[in-house]
Amino acid sequence: MEQHLNDFFRADYMPHGHCFLWRPDILWLNVLSDALIATAYFTIPLVLYLFVRQRPDIRFGWMLYLFAAFILCCGVTHLFGIYVIWHGAYGYHGLAKLLTATVSISTAYVLIRRLPDALAMPNLSEYSQHKEMAYRAELDRLELVREQERLAMVRLAVEGSPFGMLVTDASGHIRMVNSALTRMFGYSEQELLNEHVNMLLPTEQRSRHRKLVEEISIGARSSGLMTSRLVYGVARNGDKIPVEVTLHRSEVDDEVRVFATVVDISERLSYQARLVEANNRFERVISGSRDAPWEWHPKDNSNWFSPRFHELLGWPAQVPGHFDTWIAHVHPDYHDKVMEHLKSHIEQHSKYDINYLGLAADGTYHWFNTRGDSQRDENGNIVIMSGVISDIQEEKEMEAAVMHKTAFLESVFAGASCGLLVLDWEEDDKVSISAVNQRFSILLGDQAGDLEGQELHHLAQSDERGVMARLQALLFGSAMEAEQGSPVGFLFQTQDHWVQIDVHPISDAKGEWFRVIVSASDVSELKQAEEELEEALQEKVSLLNEVHHRVKNNLQIVSSLMDIQSRQVKKEDLAVMSDLKNRVRAMALIHELLYQNDSLGSINLQSYVQRLVNLIGDTLNHSSREQLTLDIQAGRGELNISINQMVPLGLLICEAVTNAFKYAFSGRPGKLTISMKREDARLQLAICDDGPGFDAELFEQASLTSHLGFTLMKTFAKQAGFAIQVDGSQGTCIYLTEQASNSD
Repeated sequence: MEQHLNDFFRADYMPHGHCFLWRPDILWLNVLSDALIATAYFTIPLVLYLFVRQRPDIRFGWMLYLFAAFILCCGVTHLFGIYVIWHGAYGYHGLAKLLTATVSISTAYVLIRRLPDALAMPNLSEYSQHKEMAYRAELDRLELVREQERLAMVRLAVEGSPFGMLVTDASGHIRMVNSALTRMFGYSEQELLNEHVNMLLPTEQRSRHRKLVEEISIGARSSGLMTSRLVYGVARNGDKIPVEVTLHRSEVDDEVRVFATVVDISERLSYQARLVEANNRFERVISGSRDAPWEWHPKDNSNWFSPRFHELLGWPAQVPGHFDTWIAHVHPDYHDKVMEHLKSHIEQHSKYDINYLGLAADGTYHWFNTRGDSQRDENGNIVIMSGVISDIQEEKEMEAAVMHKTAFLESVFAGASCGLLVLDWEEDDKVSISAVNQRFSILLGDQAGDLEGQELHHLAQSDERGVMARLQALLFGSAMEAEQGSPVGFLFQTQDHWVQIDVHPISDAKGEWFRVIVSASDVSELKQAEEELEEALQEKVSLLNEVHHRVKNNLQIVSSLMDIQSRQVKKEDLAVMSDLKNRVRAMALIHELLYQNDSLGSINLQSYVQRLVNLIGDTLNHSSREQLTLDIQAGRGELNISINQMVPLGLLICEAVTNAFKYAFSGRPGKLTISMKREDARLQLAICDDGPGFDAELFEQASLTSHLGFTLMKTFAKQAGFAIQVDGSQGTCIYLTEQASNSD
């Protein structure tokens, strides 16, 4: 087998050129012909391949590829035909032919099989017709696509519209709605489709609307755009919605369609209501205001005058709105001034605000103020000028009155008998002198011109007498802490005079100072009189102290005489003498405290009671006094009492303490508690011991013949202006309460 294959692919067989006897003409004729044929066979498949690639729409394009393969194989056989002329490789040549035969048979077979399909292909005329039909079909398809795109855009526009839209048929049944309408009424699209449009209307409007739809459907009304109508729709929840409906009738595919645009005008009506209310409010404000609006159009020299303007100037409603009409009411003396001011505003853009005399509604000339501003174009020319006019007659009269009053106050300020200085309190606690009268300058030895406009701290540094420094310290010290209206000041002496400086601050609504009035008064005569009075007072005080001292000494002498007399009386009368001696010493102690104190009219009750108890204890029984525990309880502050109350009150306390020593602490230690306080401006005292006590009825039934001590206590309490109560259940307690009549 191997030998057979080797023989088959041998190339040493007799070349084909021997058949031509190597004649050059025959040989090259065959060689060139085969070469040209092979070139053509190789070119044609390439062209077919490129054709099919460029024309993918060609039917049976794959058959052209098969034809290209068949032609390519044929070209290969022709190349082998040239090769075997010189080389005897007939085996290879035969294989090339076999390949070509296989491809050729396959091509022939496929061609025969596809012959009916090829015959069914249209000819040129039919192709043209089919091509025309295909072109028209493509145009129809493109038109359909464009129509679909247009409908999609329309649908998007309808769905995206903020206005509700719906389409009904001739009978009024809904065929199409957009999302805005469903949101407006609260229905879904499925709930509205095929329903009558009257379901969206109130019951009272349905018959009228049904008739209107019928007129539009049958063409009784114009098929064009219907005039917008304001109606009320009914939402799904029953709320009424004010809407504006615009209807349009059209025929689509020979069917009547009514297109409706529904606009919710709730906000518009609300805005209109607010606008009307704002306009009414503006008119009310203008009518109640003193200002009257106006407008001026320089282009045609026309004016608009508000009703308030007519009322202010007393013009009837038919007065022409013209610039000359207004200028005629200006007083002749102010005509040129007003025109110059207006010209300055027009040409130099100055502020338009002027006062002038003009004829008012009452027929007299009043002071008026007119002010305004202008709107200008890009060239600076006035397009419109607007402003207000006001009757300022009252302000002018008040201004004149204020000027008159100011002149009067200035004359009072300048001619005041006391010196006056006005300080202005500025930011950062800067104090400067804004005004000073001549009298103040004379008292201080300065000139008014030297003080005005200067700052206080500069004057304080340069004033050798220290007056301004003391004033500055007062303003930033005790004057700020003083209560409103309280007098604050100081006294200083010049070479010949005593001068009293008083500060009177003026506060704003926040309580902060913005101005201070300083007055200076010559108090030399008052100072001299005060010194003389002080000297006389010292003399009287000395005399009164001497009187109290002598009274006290006399009472002490009486007490000493009683001590001497006590040695000669019977033993049973010693107690009476001792009680009488204690009463005398109680009165003497009052006079002793009076001349020892600075106050001549009152005595400190705590000090008096302390000394009186010790004195009584030493007098009665020194050993009992050592066994006594004394507890004096006093409220807050000093308890001072007048001498008129102190004499009987001291005798009463003396009786109560004496009884305690006699009956409560006789032969035993004890505790005596004396409390005193003021409540509601009334003095309250309590004298209590821890003794055996007694029957309270004895105090109530006491008389001069029995229980003299109790009788004296009741008498002394009445003289001192106190109510007295006694409790003997647990020890003895005597309660004293100052009566209202003596509370002062």
